[in-house]
Formats: sequence, C-alpha cells, structure tokens
Amino acid sequence: MKSRKIELFICISCGIVVIGFILFSNDPRTLIRSIHELNPFWLLGAVGCMVGYWLFETLTLHFLLKSFYGSEPFSDSLSVTMGGQYFSAITPFSTGGQPFQAYYLAKKGRNVGVTASALLTKFIIYQIALVAFSTVLILIKWDYFKNTVPNFYWLVLIGYIVNLAVLVAIIVIGVFKGIADWICRVIIKLGAKLKIVKDREATLEKAEEGLELFHSTFRGMFRHFPVLIAGIAFSILQLLCYFSVSYFIYRAFGLSAVGFLTIIGAQGFVLMVSSFVPIPGAGVGAEASFSLFFNSFFTEEGQLGVAVILWRLISFYLTIVVGVFFAMRISKAKKSSKQRKEETAAEELTAQGSEEDQNT
Repeated sequence: MKSRKIELFICISCGIVVIGFILFSNDPRTLIRSIHELNPFWLLGAVGCMVGYWLFETLTLHFLLKSFYGSEPFSDSLSVTMGGQYFSAITPFSTGGQPFQAYYLAKKGRNVGVTASALLTKFIIYQIALVAFSTVLILIKWDYFKNTVPNFYWLVLIGYIVNLAVLVAIIVIGVFKGIADWICRVIIKLGAKLKIVKDREATLEKAEEGLELFHSTFRGMFRHFPVLIAGIAFSILQLLCYFSVSYFIYRAFGLSAVGFLTIIGAQGFVLMVSSFVPIPGAGVGAEASFSLFFNSFFTEEGQLGVAVILWRLISFYLTIVVGVFFAMRISKAKKSSKQRKEETAAEELTAQGSEEDQNT
C-alpha cells in the first residue's frame, strides 16, 4: 500500500511539474485566450472517447471471462477493468494492472489458473491489436513524420520493433514449447552462474509452470476463436478511441487543417515513444513526446501548452480518478465481506457459549 501511495505521488508530482513548466514558459494571456477559444462540445467528445476506451477493454475482458467461466456479471468485468486501469496508471510500464485483476478475481472465488489464462489471453489479444494498428499507422504516415520530426522518428521505429518482438516471442513460446523451454533454461543457468538467480532448481520449476500455463493458454485461444476475433476487434476499437482523444482536443481549438489519420498517427507514435519511460504513467516523457509530434499542428501561441494539459487530464488523470473509485469500492467490499465473516464467527461463538451455559 505504501508503494502505491509513492507511485501515485510521483504521478501527481510529474503533472504539477509539467503544468508549472507550461505556465512559466508561456505568456499567461495567451494561455487564457486559448482556453477561451475551446469548444466544450469537442472536449466532451474527447471525454467520450476515453469512456469508449474503458468500455471496449471491459467488453474484451467480459467476453473472455464468460468464455472461460460460462457466466460473468458485466459489473464485475467493469470493476476488474477500471481497477486494473488505475493500478496500470500508477505503476512503471503499467505492470500493476494484471496482478490486481488476478487478485480481485481470485477473491471472487475464481480459479487462479483459469483467471491467469484469461488475463494472459487478453494481453496476447491486446498485443496483436497494438502491432496491427501500429503497422497500419507506420505504412500510412511514416514518411510524413520522418520529414516533420526528423531527429526523433527513429524512437518510433524502436518502439514498434520492441512491440513486434514481444508479439513474435509470444508466438514462438506458444507454438514451440521445446525451444522456449530450452531458452528459459539457458537464461536461468546463466543467471545462476552470475549469482543473479539464487535457487536455480526452484526458479526452473516456476519457469516451467509458467511456460506450461502460457502454452496451454495459447492453444486454448483457438478453441474460442469467435471470442478471439471479437477481442481483437474490441482492442482495435479501444486503441482508436484512445488515439481519437487528441483529435477531439485538436478540433476543440477550432482547428481543422490536419486530417484525422494524421492526428491518429501522431498519437500512435507518441504511445510508441513514451512506452520506454520507466516512470508511472510515463510522466514527463509522455508530455514531451506529445509536444514533439503535435508541435506543428497547433498554429497559435499557447495552444500546444493547453493541449498537452487537456490531453493528460483526459487520457491519464481522468483514468486515475475514475479507477480509484472502483479500486476503493472493491477494497470496501473486501472489508465488509471480512467483517461479515467475523460477525458470523462471533455469533457462532456466542451461540456455542449459550448452549454450554444451558447444559451446565
């Protein structure tokens, strides 16, 4: 819990630093003028895109959980999604989301192995959608941004290669279990020789269990082929909603010279670059890369600074605000469940005591 508070503090601190920098590097009058120019209906559209982003992820998870468990309340899928969104937002490289989701589903009485398979399938689906979407953006807009941002376009290429490599690794591990097992053993043995791995046998055993789960999950995906296709479609729409936030913010300034695909491409490249930043929420790095790729789109002074603030408030901090509500709701539900068990135990002890008194 303490580490979560520290990570949340880092997120908020990064936001304050960025806003402070924008306020001190721009004439306040130009910022105020830019704010007055904003069209609230386009801003509501940007918020609506974020809601769509959450809902499409919820639908992906909901269909997966239903296919694995047979039934699943949509409200539970929404709680799992938004709680995961919150913990992903406040942890480096978004690593906290899935562990929270697995923990919550386990507390709901779901089988741990089945839950791990469902969440792993969701990760694979998202990775497929991300690489597919990124490939299209690069094919369509690579030359444009190579000329517009000549000194930094290579970061986009690195980000794309990393995501593509992850997908290739997923396929290799899923299809060629023997090769994956051999690579894993070599890495662990090397780690043991370098004194990085302390208990080689225990680590090998855990790695083999993880590989077996991954391999069975990968094969099992194709037994739910309609769900797999639906999940990929939902994930692509989820990414489209996220990337569209920037377009709606752009239009909120009354601008229309740059087309939808160009804005989408810029936002996709921002995601690829900022994914390297190890700070929770890619703090500062996300704002810097947004400024880099969107600098030429906002023609008047002050507009870019306001756009950066609006984009982060809607696409990141709004997720934290909404997500923490679900996380707190889940936490209270756990506490109340624990309290009910304690009250039941106390009542049983009282009843036993009364029976003993009557017997004596």
